[in-house]
Amino acid sequence: MLHISKRFSDSSGFSDFQLCMEKGVIHGVLGEIGTGKTALFRMLGGFSTPDSGSIRIDGEEVRLFSPRVSAAWGIGCAGGESPYVAGLSLAEHLVLGSEYAPSGKLSKRKVLEQAAGICEKYHIPFDIAQGMDEIGCGDWLWFEILRMLLQQKDILVLDAPDDIFTQQQMDRLISVLQNICKAGNSVLILSRRPETVINACGQVTVLRPALPAETFSSAEIHAEDLYRIMDVEKDDWPIGKKEVSLGSIVLEARRLTVRGENDEKDPAHELSFEVRGGEILCLLGSIDYPWDVLAASLIGSKKQADGRIRLLGKDISHAPCGERIRAGIACLPKNIRENGFIDDFTLEENLALPQYRTFQESGWIKHRQRKKDTERILRASGASDLMALDSLPEETDDEALRLILLTRELERRPILLIVEAPACCAASKTAAFIREKLLSVRADHRAVLLMTSQPEEAMRLADRILVLHDGEIMGEFDPKYTSVRELGWYMGGQWRQQRYGGGAVEEEEDE
Repeated sequence: MLHISKRFSDSSGFSDFQLCMEKGVIHGVLGEIGTGKTALFRMLGGFSTPDSGSIRIDGEEVRLFSPRVSAAWGIGCAGGESPYVAGLSLAEHLVLGSEYAPSGKLSKRKVLEQAAGICEKYHIPFDIAQGMDEIGCGDWLWFEILRMLLQQKDILVLDAPDDIFTQQQMDRLISVLQNICKAGNSVLILSRRPETVINACGQVTVLRPALPAETFSSAEIHAEDLYRIMDVEKDDWPIGKKEVSLGSIVLEARRLTVRGENDEKDPAHELSFEVRGGEILCLLGSIDYPWDVLAASLIGSKKQADGRIRLLGKDISHAPCGERIRAGIACLPKNIRENGFIDDFTLEENLALPQYRTFQESGWIKHRQRKKDTERILRASGASDLMALDSLPEETDDEALRLILLTRELERRPILLIVEAPACCAASKTAAFIREKLLSVRADHRAVLLMTSQPEEAMRLADRILVLHDGEIMGEFDPKYTSVRELGWYMGGQWRQQRYGGGAVEEEEDE
């Protein structure tokens, strides 16, 4: 990629980007959220074209103006989302988008046999006997890698695999990719974690806003140096949280059962836990864990199938959503646009929603007071320079909306704050703001229930960690006495902490 430039309507993007990837190597592109990794991924996949510059493969300049053209040049891209067509079998998905059956007739048995041979050759941990509805989020990435190899792609592009896999799974992935490169293929990994590219890649290209990209040999540079080059503070733990005396139980769930939606796995099966004032309790699970459904059952927008929920000792199991909000529950959802804002309302109207009663009198809206109060919330969020109160949510980027919603919820001084994956899609400054606010809630002797798939985030913020798998608690951990690797075992469901006597036991596999 030579002198590639791409600009977007919000003035973000990059210019004069250069990348030279050799055959048979793993090359990493490292950058914070918003530096252009996704734009590069889309260019190589044929979903967008650069404003200027050229892309060359084996010395020949190519124009990747569509996914079909990109595939024809031997490029296969695997990101967080994979194509799923209802009604198609696993074999049909494996050849989807290729000319695998030029005669027009597809032998599913032959496809599966060849796929099994590829899994065995490269040690890919994917079960080709499973149905499409049984494939989890982590399995999708293995499936995409298998599909690219089956379709004989020469260049594999992986977008943020470390956001999907646990540390153990990343070790397995790196081993598989090294075997793939030994066969002559090339792999490009896009990531925002220096540790990933240092461990996996021979060379690393760092993307930085408004600065030219730089390429380094991973053998000659350390992860700490890459953090410095990215101008990002490394998230070391512990972070020196102030000791806070625990208060009374704020939220108590007893034998809570919540059914999944659209054939998803149940997020809670006879789940029991409690959160106290002055505590951050983290529920930790895999990347595809249905946190939104579990949070909805606690906030009252979805009915639980069974069990009891108590807030400050009062049973709210059947209380409506509005009553729970007025009782002191606040929520910062992961899907900020769908579950946090009303599209047709301006930011001022959205910010006024939780306390709309204070802005009306005798059926009339007190516009001056509402504007004054919502302006204060907007300024406190740090996003006041980016938008106006009369703008719509669709005119605002996700990070700013997340900050605004969190500030709005904290304005009500809730006794319990439920947070879904707060920093999963946030740049470092946004993540730092969110973490600071969560710790301030804890310091004020209120309760925080954190739901995340990031072990690092759990260890950095939580006072206790409960690892969930298939709706059940695999184990309870103190962040001071555990590790990312240990948490990864329990997140995958391979290990279950013994109820008594400590230690862990490995789950038996079904025969």
